[in-house]
Amino acid sequence: MKNLSLLIISLLLITTASFAQQKAYKASLTADGRVTTEQVNIDFDQYVDASKSFDQIPGFPLKMEASPNFKNFRGVTLADINQDGSDEILVASNKKLNVYNGDGSLLWQKNLTGTAIYPPSVADMDGNGTIGIVCVTGGVPNNGHVYYLDANGNDMPGWPVNFELHWIICGPVIADLNGDNQCEIIVQTRTSNNLHVLNQDGTPFGTNWPQLLNGTPAVTPSVADINNDGEMDIVTGISDGTLYAFDANGNALSGFPVPTDSYKFSYQSPVLADLDADGFLSIVGSTHGDAPKYYARNHDGSYREGWPVDVPGNSWTYSPPTVVDLTGNLDYGIFMSRPTGEDVAPMLYGFDAGGNLLENFPIVKSGGLEGFISLADVDGDGQQELLFGSNLMIEGKGFVHAYKMDGSGELAGFPLRPEGFTFMNGANLGDINGDGILDLVALSYEQNFSPDDSVYINAYSLAVSLEDANLLAGTYKGSNDRKGFVGAVSGSPAIVVNPEEITELWAGNQVYCQDLTISNLGDEILSFEISITYLREDWITVSTSSGTINPGENTVIEVCMDATDLSPGLYQGTLKIESNDPDQPEIIVPVNLSVVLGVDDKQQPTFKIYPNPASDILQVEFAGNTKLIRLLNSQGQVLKEYNVSGLKQKMIDLSEFADGLYQLQLTRNDGSVGQKSVVINKQ
Repeated sequence: MKNLSLLIISLLLITTASFAQQKAYKASLTADGRVTTEQVNIDFDQYVDASKSFDQIPGFPLKMEASPNFKNFRGVTLADINQDGSDEILVASNKKLNVYNGDGSLLWQKNLTGTAIYPPSVADMDGNGTIGIVCVTGGVPNNGHVYYLDANGNDMPGWPVNFELHWIICGPVIADLNGDNQCEIIVQTRTSNNLHVLNQDGTPFGTNWPQLLNGTPAVTPSVADINNDGEMDIVTGISDGTLYAFDANGNALSGFPVPTDSYKFSYQSPVLADLDADGFLSIVGSTHGDAPKYYARNHDGSYREGWPVDVPGNSWTYSPPTVVDLTGNLDYGIFMSRPTGEDVAPMLYGFDAGGNLLENFPIVKSGGLEGFISLADVDGDGQQELLFGSNLMIEGKGFVHAYKMDGSGELAGFPLRPEGFTFMNGANLGDINGDGILDLVALSYEQNFSPDDSVYINAYSLAVSLEDANLLAGTYKGSNDRKGFVGAVSGSPAIVVNPEEITELWAGNQVYCQDLTISNLGDEILSFEISITYLREDWITVSTSSGTINPGENTVIEVCMDATDLSPGLYQGTLKIESNDPDQPEIIVPVNLSVVLGVDDKQQPTFKIYPNPASDILQVEFAGNTKLIRLLNSQGQVLKEYNVSGLKQKMIDLSEFADGLYQLQLTRNDGSVGQKSVVINKQ
């Protein structure tokens, strides 16, 4: 009996040990972008209960052929390309681009030359709903091509193009660089190291393109107006860690290129976001190398206060950042990750705009992550969850995780366990069957280094409505055009006007013009209309009174003030800017013009007024050749005159005047005039 008991105990110990330790595989990248794997042993307890997982949608998973060496990065593309009310699934793998319906049936297929790695980019190419699809290829040997297709998979005229078959490295970007409602296509070539901007007919976008980079392009470019000058800019980086920024004409922006700071770039495409709501964008990303960093830079390339943050353990991370407005009040969260081994360790970090860790971060688990991170309220409880893949595969299955933001760990029903690795990919979110319910599509793949390797397209219905899910981020770089611009909460335009007030002092006998920049920081098209009101006469004109602005772009309005026929005085008017921004449907911009004839700044008689603001008494000091002082109201009407011939100072009693803005005007004996604003405030 004693021997039998010992045998049972021994068997239990062996069973428990084999249960707790599982053979797993961890994926990583080689320098040329090949996926390699290594065997590790891992505690599997946290992944045992697979009974909670969601079932796949009928018709899924689907299989496509995979390259034996170069696996898919950054997932699939979900886009309603045929305008039927549901998202199609676009998958580029090996030498094919397949487009699937939400029931798993094949809509169409396109044969490609070269190896496709990145998901295609999709956008409205002309502002009229004309869908364009851009897909790029590369591989070894180099056979890189750029495909521009219509919604049915047909080559557009002049396409595909190639540049001596050089690898088209990283993903393509679609953006309207010059505001003509015609999108351009931005790609990069390996070996020749060029940044290309192409028109829709395949020709270069002006004589300054392409731009030669001083090394191998390493990230998908990002596009927006980062310095608030009214022109679109392109931000990219090369493998040695140099960061570039060009305007639409190919000119380097001030402060760029930014040299490396003991780090390198590979696949960590930056994101552009207005973290301060001032119209200027920050550049957010991560790096690898000898001193890897999570970084946030200003529009001039300098580090933001509180950044960079060292990647713990000097981990080489290929993580692209995810940046979202968590509350809709410009409360930005910045999420980045790193690879870890088989041990449980911090791996996903959440920061605020100042580089401080968010509450309940980092997320701690084994395996780490180098794919993109999505955010949605998967269980409809009003709290966002973070959805992401893993660098690990156990028992032939990968992982799609969903972690709650409150620190309580993984959401019930997760992790999902698709076949193969989810390494370098993530959770694409949308609605593939048009039922208004949030769907998750995850790409996974086999890595046997075999021509028989497959890519799997996995699709799950998450049983929460799109409205309740409040989707904040659901694809690589946040949008299918891959511009990497982050604006306001999904589904609305967001207007920013700069400056908030227009003032022209000491004007006379000329037309004075200033620029007013209207920016759209949202992710829907902004429509605006400008109306003008005056308190006297007609003296303001604008270069355009209405228009539309695409997400992440801006327009510059020239505001002119005609003083040629105006008599001396203070003139005031307003620009009322009405838009479809639900939070700011109306913005008022005051316009002030102070007209003084026959005098310029250098000729103005010097005088002092104090205190300003004043309550009851205003003290005025001036030169002895002054003969007259006038107090004018905001409409330029003379309220009081004071004869000051032979005097050098005057005390003015303000008790009879109401609170407000006034003008004090001095006239010298030779007729020249000086004028200053004074505020009466008796409170």
